[in-house]
Amino acid sequence: MAHRLALDIGATTITARLGGADGRRSTVLFDGSASVPAAVCFDDSGACAGDAAIAAGAGDPSAFAGSALTAVLSGQLRYADVDRDPAELLMPVLSMVLGHAQDIDADPPEQIACIVPVGTAPRLREPMAAAAQSLGLPEPSLIPEPVAAVLHATGGRGLQPGSTGVVIDAGGSSMEVTVLRGTVTGAPSIVVDRSDRSLGGDDVDKRIMAWLGHFLERDNPPLAAALRAETNRTLLASLRGEVRRAKEDLARVPETDIGVATQLGHGNVRITRGHLDRILADWSHRARGLVATTLADAGLPADGSVGCFVIGGGASLPTLRAALAPVARLTVAHEPLTAAADGALLAGDHVIAAIATMDDTPTGAVDKQGPRTPDQPSTSSMPRMPKLPEKLTEQISPFLARTKPVAPHTPPPTTLPAEFRRIWPGGTHIVAESTDDAVWQWGDLPLMSLVTKPLAPHRVPGVRGPVRAASSGDSFSVLIDAHGGTVAWGTNDFEQIGVTDTPTPKNATVHPEVGEPLIDVSCGTSHTLAITADGHVLSWGAALGGRLGNAAPMDITPQLPTPVSDNVCDIVSVAAGRNHSLALDESGRLWGWGRDNRGQLTGKSGKGSPYPMRLPTAVPFTNIAAGKDVTLALDSEGTVWSWGRNDRGQLGLGGPPTRNGAGRVQLPAPAVRIFVTHTHAGAILMDGTLFVWGGNTHGQLGRPGDPRGAAADLRSNLPRGAKFLFGGGDQFAAGSAGDGQGFSSRPLPVQLPGGATAADAGGGDAYTVCLTDDGKIYTWGYGHHGVDGTMRRGTSTHVPTLLAGQPGD
Repeated sequence: MAHRLALDIGATTITARLGGADGRRSTVLFDGSASVPAAVCFDDSGACAGDAAIAAGAGDPSAFAGSALTAVLSGQLRYADVDRDPAELLMPVLSMVLGHAQDIDADPPEQIACIVPVGTAPRLREPMAAAAQSLGLPEPSLIPEPVAAVLHATGGRGLQPGSTGVVIDAGGSSMEVTVLRGTVTGAPSIVVDRSDRSLGGDDVDKRIMAWLGHFLERDNPPLAAALRAETNRTLLASLRGEVRRAKEDLARVPETDIGVATQLGHGNVRITRGHLDRILADWSHRARGLVATTLADAGLPADGSVGCFVIGGGASLPTLRAALAPVARLTVAHEPLTAAADGALLAGDHVIAAIATMDDTPTGAVDKQGPRTPDQPSTSSMPRMPKLPEKLTEQISPFLARTKPVAPHTPPPTTLPAEFRRIWPGGTHIVAESTDDAVWQWGDLPLMSLVTKPLAPHRVPGVRGPVRAASSGDSFSVLIDAHGGTVAWGTNDFEQIGVTDTPTPKNATVHPEVGEPLIDVSCGTSHTLAITADGHVLSWGAALGGRLGNAAPMDITPQLPTPVSDNVCDIVSVAAGRNHSLALDESGRLWGWGRDNRGQLTGKSGKGSPYPMRLPTAVPFTNIAAGKDVTLALDSEGTVWSWGRNDRGQLGLGGPPTRNGAGRVQLPAPAVRIFVTHTHAGAILMDGTLFVWGGNTHGQLGRPGDPRGAAADLRSNLPRGAKFLFGGGDQFAAGSAGDGQGFSSRPLPVQLPGGATAADAGGGDAYTVCLTDDGKIYTWGYGHHGVDGTMRRGTSTHVPTLLAGQPGD
């Protein structure tokens, strides 16, 4: 399969997915705003798209197009007093997407597939081709959106000749129902296509806003008056964002709050699923009628027996499934917002070629219903609160968490706290708790949120300390509060956050289905271990290799939280690695399960075990850590033991890449904390000194690194006169490490700025992070993921650097 870029330019979002020749797929862009999405703006220097267009459009609304695609299809082409060619509106969007794609793969795509609305290909083909040509890109293949959805549902194969598929696109601007039939050409025919603009997600938001206004007018008139008078666009956009968040929350929880903030006052309104059902009663009736009519026009029964594949942002709306259950059987796409773009990546070249030339005119009924909404949202004129009726006819009485009606609104702090208490680094992101019990997060979450740059340090919405325990894996985190309650967020492709359905939006927090209080947790690459209050172990996430301890070694079915064997009891600590798992009981005995291909369980390469087994350790341990085929353990005397993989010196023992048995890591004093990542490890000594060893490709050991991973040990490049801190047969270097070396098989001390001492430390993808005793966070190593808090894909550094934005001394 060719190197292909799939692009879905909608009225409310722009989604792009990149597929490589090896079959790997990556999300490169998801650009949407609650008020003015998918924007393009023209100025004296040319045209821009996305966030840049929104900022530029605020100064000159006449130069601003809220949606490039809508503008082209509606013929509204005059901007900044100039008549624009359709290609001029599409080119900035393609350019923006291409720039983000090159962040992932510098090679230009060999193919481009553009997802377009049904029936628009003839009007879009020429301007799309011209826009692509101006950027030196191949001519895009235009794929009707429901056809792309079918490709996603069928794994790229498409419909078999004569078979029927039904797609419901619950989009932001409308709901569209399409019936397709497979043909021998590989491109389906579109039998019926109906849509209704009054059923889009934007209309749902307006209904909730109107209900909110009714409620405030009755229960908090001063706040209602303040809201009606509000002109601050940021606050109004924030309210729309609150409405959308609440709508998405109700897909997971029975009730939630909508925060209402104005310059004169603020408050919270409680909304439940029952309220939402009543708010959308007529909406549900209309949606049911749309689906039933479409099925009937296609000669299909509308009795709930016909399966329909649902995509779009409204797919998670809790009211939708109940509303359509009498007429259709729904299957919601795993990732509804990116399903169409993903489908365009899954199909083979011959299928794409056939679809690109298909006639997407429906052979049967076609109907576009509902009131038309403005095609060109303007940054200078934001939607206002709906006018409130003189008499309230609805008797809905949700609970209002009242505050003083006109309490002054205080914006959230924009600066980082001076002191942090704990850190939990993941593969490419970091979670931390500040001394005021706030939970913060920053770095790269490529599998979680559809963003293209690292996240700045920010508070995790809805998560609050004090934290009892937490852990971060690859693009996900799990946290236990002081009462044993559990919250998780991040990627969920293997159910590693403990729920079946991926939340919408993807960065929303969820409550893993654990069913009981927890006391500790550890996240691996794609699975999670947790300890219950009675000392047993739960596991969930990816099952391959037996890492969950309760499934066959070749079982690849993701698993929700499930108890590990009852024999594993009185557990006080767990550690989840890449492919293996560990549990430590109160007597210091160690249990392990999963793969043992590098001796990470038993100290000698073997088959491993899909079920827990007592490991042959003669020393009682007090703490454990697991990485990529590596195990570290700390005994009661502060000795660090290691066994498993050693190809980058990650055992800290010197010697060959493969060795049998556990060994003592030679350190100058007892250790109190240990950590291990995929390729490097570390320990904090009693005096607060941090020692690290293992891979140094990007300077994660605090010494100049070698991105080629040069197979030379740092200790072999010591300058003359280097000091040895520990005598005897197992010496290690503490002096300069030389330039650009790939690893160290012996522990090396890290010099923290100002002589600071370490309170906690860890690492991820070739980076190290340290929390000092005075609450400061320092990072060094791989700079691509923004773990330094700068939001930039920066260069690597071997120098410990204070977290961007955190106040210094």
